[in-house]
Parts: sequence; C-alpha cells; structure tokens
Amino acid sequence: MLIHTPDLAALDMRPCTPRVLAHREELMPRLIDLAALDPQDRHIALECWREEVETERPPVVCAWLDTPASVDTLVEHITHYLIGPGAHGQSVFWRYYDPRVLSLTLAVLEPAQRRALFGPVSAWQFAWAGYRWSIAVPEAKAEPDDQPDGWPRPDQWPRLNRSEVAEQVRQRLPALTVNQAAHLPAAIDQALLHAVESHDATNTDALVEQVVPRLQ
Repeated sequence: MLIHTPDLAALDMRPCTPRVLAHREELMPRLIDLAALDPQDRHIALECWREEVETERPPVVCAWLDTPASVDTLVEHITHYLIGPGAHGQSVFWRYYDPRVLSLTLAVLEPAQRRALFGPVSAWQFAWAGYRWSIAVPEAKAEPDDQPDGWPRPDQWPRLNRSEVAEQVRQRLPALTVNQAAHLPAAIDQALLHAVESHDATNTDALVEQVVPRLQ
C-alpha cells in the first residue's frame, strides 16, 4: 500500500520476507527503524502514522512497535509468523499485522498465543475503527523453537478467516465510542459464529447482512 504514501516509500526499510516468498518481496511487510532516521525522515514517518487514525484508504503504517530487541531480531520474529499451516494443514500467508486482521485476531487467540505472537515487542500500537490502540505485551517465558504457540490452531482458523467479513460489518456500522470499538471484535466474532452455526448465511454478503442488524 506504499503507493498511497510516496514520501514514506522513499525511506530506508527492512522487508520481512519468508524465504519461500523471496520472489514476492514487494508484498511483504517492512520495518522502519525510527531511531536511525534523521529528523526530517522521522517527521515523515510520524505524519503518516498520525494519518492512519482517520484515513479511509487501506492501512499503510500497520503498527508502531516498541521493543528493546534489535531490528534483525524483530525482522526474524515477524517473518516467522507470516507462513504456517492453515485449517487443513495447507501452507497459508497470514497478514496478522494488518489492523483489519489483528483486531479480530486479538479476540480469537488465547493470552499465551498473543504473547508468543508479539514476541520481543513490548508494546504494539495500531490504528483501527477511528482510534489508536496500544497492546502492552507482558514478558513471556521462553518456548522451544519447535513450539510455535503464537500460530493459530486449526479450530481457530475458520473464525480468523472471517476477518474480511468482520471489516465489512464494521464499515456498515455508525461511528463508535471507544468503549464500543473495544468490544466490537469479540461481538462480531460471536455474531458470526451464531450466524454460521444457525445456517442463517453461507457467503460473505449474506453474513454481513445477517450480522449488521444484530450489532446495531
């Protein structure tokens, strides 16, 4: 989405690219080390971040991360959670860093999964639903490398795969108070579960039409 912010696109960035997607690096998330920028470039990054709260375009600056870790460590961690097994074991690319996905992810994943997903990040901020949110991440216990606790379980994928539906529902709702917005992802998740289990709707448009009146 950097086409929307050419000044930001000109800054030095570190792509988070899984080896199997090296040929599609332009589609991968990228990190900017704010501490390494000169004052002018830091101002550009800050202004783009401020715009995310009220903009109608797709998100460009998906997150503002606080971490004591090095950029190399952060790149490795974010890249680690981009590709893994989906609901049926097939390899999937997970845009968890996109606020439109992360908002629902926070409502679906369990606390231990969220801690592992954020890893070395001490605070993860993102703009969504007209507000800026900050997720404080408690220090997690070290886990074996072969135990990716932050990755969704097969039974969680059907709910996470409805992120696009959830975002369409949000866009159909009137302006929300901060308290309403804070509870919205969990409310959408439960409303979608009810609609699917009740066989009230079978496709995206039908799910949106079924859920919006319940949440209003």
